[in-house]
Amino acid sequence: MSQKKRFTEIDALRGLAAIAVILFHYTTYYDNRFGHVKEGYIDFFWFGEYGVQLFFIISGFVIYMSVMKVKSASDFAIKRSIRLYPAYMFAVALTFVVVSTSVMEDLKVGFGEALINMTMLQDFFTGVGRVDGVYWTLRVELTFYVLMGILLLFGKAKHIMGVTLSWFTASVLIQVVHRTMDTELTSIIREYSIASFSHMFIIGMMFYAIWQHGHRIKYHLVIGMAVIYDIFFHSIENALFTLLFIGVFHLILNGNLKFLSSKVLVFFGTISYPVYLVHQNIGYVMINRMESFGLVHEIYMLVPIGVSILMAYGIYRYVEQPSQNALYKLYKERRDAYPKDAMLKR
Repeated sequence: MSQKKRFTEIDALRGLAAIAVILFHYTTYYDNRFGHVKEGYIDFFWFGEYGVQLFFIISGFVIYMSVMKVKSASDFAIKRSIRLYPAYMFAVALTFVVVSTSVMEDLKVGFGEALINMTMLQDFFTGVGRVDGVYWTLRVELTFYVLMGILLLFGKAKHIMGVTLSWFTASVLIQVVHRTMDTELTSIIREYSIASFSHMFIIGMMFYAIWQHGHRIKYHLVIGMAVIYDIFFHSIENALFTLLFIGVFHLILNGNLKFLSSKVLVFFGTISYPVYLVHQNIGYVMINRMESFGLVHEIYMLVPIGVSILMAYGIYRYVEQPSQNALYKLYKERRDAYPKDAMLKR
């Protein structure tokens, strides 16, 4: 299977994960948090919460691939910022406005908190609420990016086995110490070291190594260790979904899931980031409003889903793409105007 095909399939897989998360949030999670007006609301999409695990595995693969292509830690940081911030900042503003005009007080944050959310660093500040609950995953992703940036800074990014084994060992130690002592300090360390999710990123990184170098035993051993980690520090159910995602990745790399390259799935993969950013709280406002008018049947869930997809496409088409193109062009022009050799002479 060609590289282009393979990346298209993985991108489509991200779209499927986003759809699963949306269905979970609009049914099971909404019902648990607010309670649907209709009793016995469909609870079939409980598995959608595991879509986040798939996001992290995909990030491990895609981001490590990006790390192998960039020229420096600053190059990586700038390109990641260009990729993430335009759509994110627009989504924060849009969500804040919509939620602020609703009756759902539990979802609201102050204007100052919204401004802090614009930085994507809100979870690093005590007492700052999120404009949208799904933003918690962005802190995890940002921490992973910082770790990758540090590797680039010290020229260690290519040593994938040393990197993953060191990270894995550190995560195990953090988890064991927390379970043994269970203090506020150990909780903070576990939280901000992303020890609870490190094995997901490591699995993705191992799949990148498999894609690059073939099915070597050492890569599969690390993936197996990650599954054991999942069982021991999370749950068997968690590990079963991890195994499912591992199986899907194997099939993709072996060229057995070519149907994922269909235009529909690729479309969802393309808008997966903005749809993830805007679907939850805005969707909750719509669901709450519809149910206040007596529109309580599950079929009406198609309304917030459809609106989320339309908003996401609009953000992708009119915010994300134009902003990224302009910023990438500006960055390239400045980088070419001041090449590394010239900067060293200054």
